Amino acid sequence: MMANTVENRLSSRYVVFEFKNYTEEVGQGQVLTTEKYLLPLAFRSLAIILSRKGANNSASKSTEGAMRESGKLILILDDDHLHKMLEMKDVGGDPSDVLLDLADEFLTGLGR
Repeated sequence: MMANTVENRLSSRYVVFEFKNYTEEVGQGQVLTTEKYLLPLAFRSLAIILSRKGANNSASKSTEGAMRESGKLILILDDDHLHKMLEMKDVGGDPSDVLLDLADEFLTGLGR
């Protein structure tokens, strides 16, 4: 399900993953660095940043700007998201539902 959504809705065949093992939330600089790897013409419009603590407010605003300005979707997952995905897998669920829910929440909350 997730693969179809990424390919058909985002016109992306590849996903960029960044792993940030920081003791603090990721900031705007880390998001901007990751955004540089996204190239919609090369079918790379989606990035997932895995961060122990999630994102600070300026990082969240940067993800919104990347989507509004360039159609680049950057999702930031924290440890709680990963735990939920592992628990879903353990009970036979589909962990990608966490990603879809996160993307839906982000996109429906995106302002102008």
